[in-house]
Amino acid sequence: MAIRGVVFDLDGVLWDSARCHQAAFEAVFESLGIRGFRYSEYAGWRTEDVVTRVLEKAGRRVTPGTVASAVQAKRELAREALQRLNPVRRGCASVLEQLAQRYQLGLASSASRHNVEVFLAVNGFGRYFHSVLTGEDVQAGKPSPEIYARSFAELGLDPDQCVVVEDAEAGIVAAKAAGATAVGLTGTASREGLLGAGADGALEKLEELPAWLEQRRDGLASGIIPPSGWEAYAAPRVLPMLWTAVIPAAGRGSRMGFDKPKILYPVAGRTILEWLLELLLPLCESVVVVASPQGQNPVQRELEKLAPQRCQVVVQEEPTGMGDAVAVGLEAVRSLHVAVVWGDQVALRSQSVEACMRLHQGWLAPKVTCPTVLRPDPYIHFLRGPEGRICGVLQAREGDAMPAEGESDTGFFCFRSQVLRELLERSHEIGEAKGRRTGEFNLLPLIAVRGREPGAVITPRLMRTEETVGINSPDDVRIVEEFLLRSSGG
Repeated sequence: MAIRGVVFDLDGVLWDSARCHQAAFEAVFESLGIRGFRYSEYAGWRTEDVVTRVLEKAGRRVTPGTVASAVQAKRELAREALQRLNPVRRGCASVLEQLAQRYQLGLASSASRHNVEVFLAVNGFGRYFHSVLTGEDVQAGKPSPEIYARSFAELGLDPDQCVVVEDAEAGIVAAKAAGATAVGLTGTASREGLLGAGADGALEKLEELPAWLEQRRDGLASGIIPPSGWEAYAAPRVLPMLWTAVIPAAGRGSRMGFDKPKILYPVAGRTILEWLLELLLPLCESVVVVASPQGQNPVQRELEKLAPQRCQVVVQEEPTGMGDAVAVGLEAVRSLHVAVVWGDQVALRSQSVEACMRLHQGWLAPKVTCPTVLRPDPYIHFLRGPEGRICGVLQAREGDAMPAEGESDTGFFCFRSQVLRELLERSHEIGEAKGRRTGEFNLLPLIAVRGREPGAVITPRLMRTEETVGINSPDDVRIVEEFLLRSSGG
């Protein structure tokens, strides 16, 4: 998705105001007998939130009157210093002038409206911004994503069309939680701190921003990401708070002579469920397992042993296809992104899954990340159009004529949750979603529908073919166990 909007924080980004705010806070707290205030811990917070937290940590009685008085005193001190010094960040005017010609600009600051208006009026910058929001315009301050979500809405843009520029870790967390690309500006926080909070990049100077944006303005034409160089497109790390995993697992292990849900089948000394939870829980805040009515209780009992606070079971009443199973699981998802993992994909390696999730969070901002592998005698094969984008899918189980070699899925997928909801809601309008032979509702054709849109789907080729083997027969178990043994170095 092409970037169309840039939303700036104010303090520490466009206004080098940290020293003014720090001095004002220190003066107010020292008047209350509180010393040792560290501004860097609270950068990006609203003034009232800072005052409340510092008073609480000092063991002081917190009342509305006490907070209001301290807030007012701090604002007056900071306001006087800001008006007197006007500490505009170097290069601010030229950067705004340059970016306003190509992007819609927004300002989203935790500062008071008065301070924001002073900045705009004194410097004549108001003409550049299509949206201006302050800490007084939201219910919850950063790291809540509220101010950025509202900014994107006022700009009329989707979050994945926007880049947020922040100097504070709390602001980076807010921007990522709102669904945007986030770039950090060092000074208030270190490069390591900004990247650790989830920033997609960290710059030392504001003047570097136009070039950074230009490099990331447009997505890849085909969506194909090769095994080398992928990190240039990826977020620095996976942010678990943004993720829920959904595991469709309503199948039984009858083909292996197993009388329980297949996800409880033992592979290399552990159940499939144990392998999947070990893979997903470090990367996702929660996991949703979709089970059959008969499998609900056995799966629930295992989850209560393994990770009771972070997992839940939902029931797919009828075996009507993976698309329906995912739709059932999605009802329990509240996160920005969702990872879908078929319930028999034991061989997936953590490094491969993490890489795909980092790419999905990264600056390409895809709607769907569908890692693929090239393999002989494929069961699934994605078709690509003249531009190289996915435009259709062939499925052996539906009687399609398959090529000798094809591009297959890996049993692992990343979606923006709202995009997946919209696709599932439209599924009955999309004739391709229902299998011609099986009559089942399939998920893969929906990915192909999105794949026709430029920049909507990326297809990393980062996985080994062995990782994509699902457990459907005793032979599959043998192949997977051998691969797991080799991968672990045993």
